[in-house]
Amino acid sequence: MIKVEPSNNIFKTISIQTTYKCQMKCSNCYLGDMLNNKNYEDVDLYKFEKAIKQLPNRCDIRFIGAEPTLNPNLFELVKIARSAGHRPSLLTNGLKLRSYEYARALKKAGINMLGISMNGCLEDEIYQLMDNGKYAKQKMIALENCFKFKILPHINVILVPENAHAVSKLVSYVEELRIKYNFTKYPVMIRFKSVGQVGNYMKTITYDLNQMIQILNFKLNGLQDISYKVNGHVERNTCTFKLKSGLLGKITDWTLDDEGIPDAGSTRRGILTNDYKVQPFFEYYSDIEEAKWK
Repeated sequence: MIKVEPSNNIFKTISIQTTYKCQMKCSNCYLGDMLNNKNYEDVDLYKFEKAIKQLPNRCDIRFIGAEPTLNPNLFELVKIARSAGHRPSLLTNGLKLRSYEYARALKKAGINMLGISMNGCLEDEIYQLMDNGKYAKQKMIALENCFKFKILPHINVILVPENAHAVSKLVSYVEELRIKYNFTKYPVMIRFKSVGQVGNYMKTITYDLNQMIQILNFKLNGLQDISYKVNGHVERNTCTFKLKSGLLGKITDWTLDDEGIPDAGSTRRGILTNDYKVQPFFEYYSDIEEAKWK
């Protein structure tokens, strides 16, 4: 395993595991046995601040979970990242953002962009299957609150046979909100991913990149300007596209390689580990999983 010290950071995006706690029981969660595990502590404010201040380059600091909004210090973490000159964002299930006051406080803390998971699209039955709860209405409210407070949303969907029929209605809803809140000049993106067979995951079809392109090309009436270059990096497992409406999209294939790692050797995705060093994202979790069986 290659360990990269913060002083030698090469990553554009560095994820921060803010908490291992989550109230949901999602069918897909890369944390696996680390979820709600007393052996893994939430991020320490002092150590976090010290580590990111050592980073030589401005980075996207992405707060992840399990569910980052369950960390009571999230707003302070965001402020620390912003004051250190970095760009804070988060990946969230969005349920706390259905609160108007919470969404406003998150914006005030310094969040201008976030990823919100909407695996069930707009259908309770799919959320019940994928996230073990009927969350369609709550997710729709949370997404609209993002638009209300000018928090740029990236809408994340794990694409499986069970929800492929519903993606077009989700896209239509996103496009309605873009127009309603005058986000036509902002890069709102909907991001489709395959099932990553890491931690807990659904026992269903894991689409590869070409299969997802074919499915979405059909369901969304044509993908335009497909590119395999993301943020200056030529990718083998990711592509971007546009829709006729102007909505941006991204497709990512989390198929595992022969060593059981998706997106191995990425120079875009890093993570701040439990000892506050920077490593490649999925290699870090793979090492933990491997150590468990030794």
